Amino acid sequence: MVATATVLTAAQTAPGVRRTVYFTVTTSDGTYVDGLTAGDLTVKEDGRDRTILRVQRSEDRLKVCLAIDEGLSADDTVRNAALRFVERLQDSADIALYFVGGGTAKVVDYTSNPLAFRQPLTGIRRRTQGGGNLVESLYRIARDQRGIEGRRVVVILTTEIPQRSGMAANGVLDVLRDTGAVLHAATLAGTPGVIDAPTPDSPHLETMDEVERDRVLNEGPKQSGGLRVSLLRLEAFPPALERIRAELLNEYMVTYTMPEGSRSDGRITISPKRKGLTVRAARQLPKLGGSLTR
Repeated sequence: MVATATVLTAAQTAPGVRRTVYFTVTTSDGTYVDGLTAGDLTVKEDGRDRTILRVQRSEDRLKVCLAIDEGLSADDTVRNAALRFVERLQDSADIALYFVGGGTAKVVDYTSNPLAFRQPLTGIRRRTQGGGNLVESLYRIARDQRGIEGRRVVVILTTEIPQRSGMAANGVLDVLRDTGAVLHAATLAGTPGVIDAPTPDSPHLETMDEVERDRVLNEGPKQSGGLRVSLLRLEAFPPALERIRAELLNEYMVTYTMPEGSRSDGRITISPKRKGLTVRAARQLPKLGGSLTR
């Protein structure tokens, strides 16, 4: 079983602090588990066992930011996969569309109407990779979700080609933690003949810092409880998006309490009590100590 968790809310209520966390559960073959109860899990925060109040299927409306690298969006395979992703989520999600690469452009605001995405996806022009700043784009997108009510989700489709980075990955990781947004990343390892890799002579590349970009794409999903899917070919984007969609539609919520006045570093572990199961959970929630903000 795999459990993917990310914080939803944190509020101090008598007689203690109550936390609610999203998570998903699958068997080793990828089948999602139904009928979970509080007796099936243990929750530890700051290394201590916490009292579980309830476990239930999530019914919260999904608020998804779908961000697509402009170098990919002109490809029919990626474009059709994105449209299908939107269509199959329309009953459960409101989706906003962003293009990243030359900048960070929000081209469709939150909507459940798939027709709103057809023109932007078909009309985007192909751009050469290398001039963008993925770290900064993800920071802006995650930050924009602060005022959004619902299950906050960021899905990024991009390549693993090096880009310059004008900010540290910690900025993105901090915003994901503080907003409770989950990051899912599907990345293409290489696209010979489709996307031009940047060179040291590219005038717009002042610096190239692969470390910060890789940290966001690796640590962001791990910390927030999302998926990082590395792909070898463009044709792998449709099943990758289907996997992410299934993950979003099979979430549970667990609510647990901590003693009033508790201090915590925010480290969390969700574990199954059943034998032979595997758990993947968010690693970090907002810290406790003094006032706690959402």
